[in-house]
Amino acid sequence: MKHLCFSKLLFVFVLFGLGLNINAQILNKSAAVYYADDISYSNLGIHDYIIVESDNISPYTHGFKTYKKKMYAYVSIGEASSYRGYFKDLKEEWKISENRSWGSIVMDISNDDYHAFMYEKVIEPLIEKGYENFFFDTLDSYQLAAKNDDERKEYELGLIRFIKKFKHFYPQSKLIVNRGFEVMDEIHESLDAVLFESLFYGLSAKGLNYTQVNEEDRKWLLSKIEKIKSYGLDVICVDYMDIKEKAKIKKTVERIEELGIIPYISNKALSRYGASSKEAVKREVLILHNVSNELQLVNLHNLLSLPIEYLGYVPITKKIDDGLPDREALSRYKAVLIWSQLNIEDKEKYENWLKTLLQEEIKVLFLNDIPISDSSEIWEVLKINRAENRANTLDRQKIVHKDKMLGFEGKLSLNHTAKLYQPIDGEALLTIENSASQKSVPVAKMPWGGYARSEMFMTYYGDDALWIINPFDLFKTTLELEDIPVPDPTTQNGRRLLFVHIDGDAAMNKAQWNPSQYSIGVAYEEVIKKYPIPHSVSIVEAEMNKKGLYPKDSLALEGIAKKIFALDHVEAATHTFTHPFYWNKIKDDDLDEQYRLKLAGYDFSIERELRGSLEYIGSRLLPASKKTPNTVFWTGDCLPGEEVLEYAYKHDLLNINGGDTYITNDKPWISLVAPYGLKRGEYYQVFVGTQNENVYTEHFTGPYWGYKKAIQTFELTGKPRRLKPINIYYHYYSASKKASLRALHEVYEWSLKQEVMPIFTSEYIPKVLEFYDLSMSKTDKGWHFVGMKALKTVRLNTSDAGINYKGSQAVIGHKRDNHQTYVHLNTQAPSVDLELEKTADENYLIDTNAEILSYQRGMKEISFKLKGHVDLILNYHLKDGCKLDVNKKPHSKKKKGSKVSMTFKAKEADVHIRCQ
Repeated sequence: MKHLCFSKLLFVFVLFGLGLNINAQILNKSAAVYYADDISYSNLGIHDYIIVESDNISPYTHGFKTYKKKMYAYVSIGEASSYRGYFKDLKEEWKISENRSWGSIVMDISNDDYHAFMYEKVIEPLIEKGYENFFFDTLDSYQLAAKNDDERKEYELGLIRFIKKFKHFYPQSKLIVNRGFEVMDEIHESLDAVLFESLFYGLSAKGLNYTQVNEEDRKWLLSKIEKIKSYGLDVICVDYMDIKEKAKIKKTVERIEELGIIPYISNKALSRYGASSKEAVKREVLILHNVSNELQLVNLHNLLSLPIEYLGYVPITKKIDDGLPDREALSRYKAVLIWSQLNIEDKEKYENWLKTLLQEEIKVLFLNDIPISDSSEIWEVLKINRAENRANTLDRQKIVHKDKMLGFEGKLSLNHTAKLYQPIDGEALLTIENSASQKSVPVAKMPWGGYARSEMFMTYYGDDALWIINPFDLFKTTLELEDIPVPDPTTQNGRRLLFVHIDGDAAMNKAQWNPSQYSIGVAYEEVIKKYPIPHSVSIVEAEMNKKGLYPKDSLALEGIAKKIFALDHVEAATHTFTHPFYWNKIKDDDLDEQYRLKLAGYDFSIERELRGSLEYIGSRLLPASKKTPNTVFWTGDCLPGEEVLEYAYKHDLLNINGGDTYITNDKPWISLVAPYGLKRGEYYQVFVGTQNENVYTEHFTGPYWGYKKAIQTFELTGKPRRLKPINIYYHYYSASKKASLRALHEVYEWSLKQEVMPIFTSEYIPKVLEFYDLSMSKTDKGWHFVGMKALKTVRLNTSDAGINYKGSQAVIGHKRDNHQTYVHLNTQAPSVDLELEKTADENYLIDTNAEILSYQRGMKEISFKLKGHVDLILNYHLKDGCKLDVNKKPHSKKKKGSKVSMTFKAKEADVHIRCQ
């Protein structure tokens, strides 16, 4: 925004009656203005107004689409800057003056040709990208050019026309303007809110320094604001303050709220996640690393991100060499984790940045070692003494103190280290004494965070990494990650989620016992038809299309695929056109045929691989009653680059695969459980719940029964911590051998005996994306959530949580499991409140295997609709004096104490609870 101070130069301050509503009721709304890139939706989503610089963010991300109804694209209508893409096309006659303070050109707002240009070249392209709402800045810039009252009036009439055109062209869009006080009587009906700047604190004339606003200017501003409020418009005030003045910022927010104005306080570049009436819980944890290649990045991400996600936080992985976040950018993070097997090129720059991190009081955990030069003064700040180890390399050492979080998966190995760490302050989690009577602390919680040296926090068994120290406890303790309600994509309505997805490889393979049968046909007859639970089934088009690799088999293969896709419990997906093996080999939308299936005459394109293959499925294989699918199952190495992900998100395609979760009884290591996904640029790749049979069978070379070990994976990712849903995941070739087919049956039969809620893969993917982007804040009695629609569960890390159902109208029920409490939410409303005060006995859902629709809770009556993919199961807590009725006759019904249990031979039912 341009920061204009015309009040001193052009206006006489006249306060009409001084009728300022100083004691106005504090608004229950908040706002944010963020002009930097690398946007954090978990930080911004909580706000009611979110103003962004459209050049700096993608409108195709899940986060943008989630919050687009309250996002506003910045557009400067009174000035133009040379860095804008459209600047070169502006006509000279439209340029009427210059704003030297900001290096921009003042435009002729009275010129209707200029209006047409702005709508055609600036606003309409933003509409096409997905923006619905706008923030118009620099409305008052014409005053820099107006020489007299007549010119000023002409410009004001032009400004009025420009604003009214917006509402005429886009009647459903919302509009915020910056100031525009002189024309407010004429434009207020076209507005949803008005923003102004610098009520208490602002910027100097050139925007270089923070300044305090004088009382005279403030009174003049408030007189204008009272007029705007009389129109019923929300008013947003943006003040500018140094990030270091945290106490003063908090006080200023309160002062602005007391005036009935929505506050937002940020830095001069509006590149910080500032302060408003609502404060988002910071959920992002920065992981800094310097690994050298893609595979190492994925391995590092899998290793460190899972514990962070389990605790409810969002890992953000960044490479040190790509640049360190400055003081302003650090404002988004709850904590920082530094993986310090690093070769830091600019150590001085890194150490200066580390000073800033410590000054900002952001907790930091060093893993492996603390990469600071021996002479650095930072050691004094960290309060760690270092001593030369006087013991011999092979001398015995003894443990003086060991915290209970040590010895998690592997035993301590007391290796010799040249330097001994001896913290002056903090809590030793491990203390060792050597033969020279020297004590050292290789693992400690410090006032600023903590550290865990390489020889004491992790060991390696072959290629597998074993945590010596419990990473869940270590991260929570040292980084002081508070207990928050954890958004949980593994569970819904008290039951672990179950989904099935099939990669489309080798549909043409023949059954080992009958060469006349295709593997896809056996899968259809023996598995997919037999288990009428949701299946997400893909094909590789080049293996099935009559113009593909197997034209003689095409008709038969397509026929079987049509039968599969005609089943009610099957949704279609693509495993792409030519099954790329290495996605990172794509350059300029081209992939050499050595890295994919070879198809004569085919010029590779991402468009053809993704949307093209989906359209083939929709037009050729699906019944008319089903829509063209929109889900992609990644192929080959399952490492799509940012370019590929951007294409998928731009075209509203869901994506899954990758992650390599493969934990078994003989390898029960947490490092073999992947997180929910991986962020590449602005886009998330969603990982599977469990690896497919290819891994369990040594690339399908045997043992062919190996996939039944997936049951071990399901068990180990279910307890003692529920880390993943149950994901049955395989290829058609599993139906080509008796042993692998029997393994599939075992996996299905085990899974269906569990307390699960079966869903489609396309229903799981949005839950993961919402985990990353949802925004939450603390309230006086609990928590407030925004951005939840598909994700309907939060997990409380206690089994005795008390829920105030009267104050939590969106809470449907809860279930205690794994020493934790899973809370079931009705996310049909834009936001959800959870109050955690114990109340008297209440009616609530314990669990069900179906969606809850049309949920309504009154004083004496509750009603909702159950709709599932399989026959219904309902367990409900019914208090005395209440009756539960269902519009379908139950197949079975039991009542034990306050628990009512029912099963139905139906997939839908209406439920009513009535109390005396």
